[in-house]
Amino acid sequence: MDKQKIVSEVRDQYAGVATGPLSNTSGAVRAIATAFGYSEDELRQLPAEANMGLSCGNPLAMAGIREGEVVVDLGCGGGMDVFLAARKVGTTGRVIGIDMTPEMLDRARIGQQKLGLKNVEFHQATIDKLPLPDNSVDCVISNCVINLVPDKLSVFREILRVLKPGGRLALSDIALKQTLPNAVKQSIEAYVGCIAGAVLIDDYRHQLEQAGFLSVLVTQTGADLNAYALASEGGCCGESSCHSDEKSLHDGLATVMHSFDANAYATSVRVHALKPASANDVNQDPVSNRLPVWQESSAIARRLIQVYDKPMCCSTGVCGPDVDPDLLQFTADLDWLKNQGHHVERYNLAQQPQAFIENETVHKILSNDGIAGLPIVVVDGEIISQAIYPSREELANRTAAPHDGKRPVFLKTVRECCGNNGCC
Repeated sequence: MDKQKIVSEVRDQYAGVATGPLSNTSGAVRAIATAFGYSEDELRQLPAEANMGLSCGNPLAMAGIREGEVVVDLGCGGGMDVFLAARKVGTTGRVIGIDMTPEMLDRARIGQQKLGLKNVEFHQATIDKLPLPDNSVDCVISNCVINLVPDKLSVFREILRVLKPGGRLALSDIALKQTLPNAVKQSIEAYVGCIAGAVLIDDYRHQLEQAGFLSVLVTQTGADLNAYALASEGGCCGESSCHSDEKSLHDGLATVMHSFDANAYATSVRVHALKPASANDVNQDPVSNRLPVWQESSAIARRLIQVYDKPMCCSTGVCGPDVDPDLLQFTADLDWLKNQGHHVERYNLAQQPQAFIENETVHKILSNDGIAGLPIVVVDGEIISQAIYPSREELANRTAAPHDGKRPVFLKTVRECCGNNGCC
């Protein structure tokens, strides 16, 4: 499909949605949002114009937004995520919505006026050419928009440009588990509906790395993509103002969904990544996300890495409203180890307590120190770190093959005690 035609079609279709009846007052529209991770409390905070049933996730649930930060929402639509983020950054922070569709921005500004928000601004632009200075943003979020852009690498490079050193992106998007059937790939309805423009999960990750991001993590949410059909089956969500002779974006997408099993080919994903905090962090090849050759050449022997985590809400901990950047980095590092051929087992105390009992050493530490002794990282039966996550370099060194018959010796990454009472 021609790129200019795609952009024009996307703009026209979403302009139609913006001027249509879909809104947060509809139960079917709210059902789509809850299916992809929004709470009823969040939806109650929104003006009617903000939610049109266009989400494929909730990027705010993983962005870890803090008071005083500058946050940018790419493809902000009616302002749904902008308004929710505005509450998190407070009066000392700022949220900037970017969208290429004037009708969407008109709708977003109406919502802003209703809420009386002073820490929000909207700009018309394409997301591969942001009207923002370099190194000016703490966090970039986006919700089911990157898949609509033909040149995703340009978008990722632009995001990297505007992020401050150490800044982060938290995206909800659609990615592919396998190549789409040709009929779906050529369908403009499937493209506008966020399916045909999606790329394979590995390609998504590699393009972010190629752009220069570190700690890239792309994880499937397991959400049912057929939730989108709700807006069509509800007759424009049951609104009496919707005329039967009007074919909406949701109608076209519902037709595509009925033609093949979308969940077998595509998936909703959460995407995390970090901009290097300094020049010293850019010591990896961004294309392959591998360590320099001198560190990697000895990583031949395959190791068993076992991680015993504190109680967490999910298997990796990169979920919920407050994502720990260190945990995000470590999760990406474990994926890197897997790609090197090592075997990784990860245990969450809240979900797999039996594993903590079966390892006598771990059980003893847990009995003596409680959860303050976690996380514990074990390589081939030897504890290499306790109470804090090791860096990628330390993991690489501890999983390297022996030199001259001897394993390299490194200090354990243990939090030191301090203070008069012997604890931090």
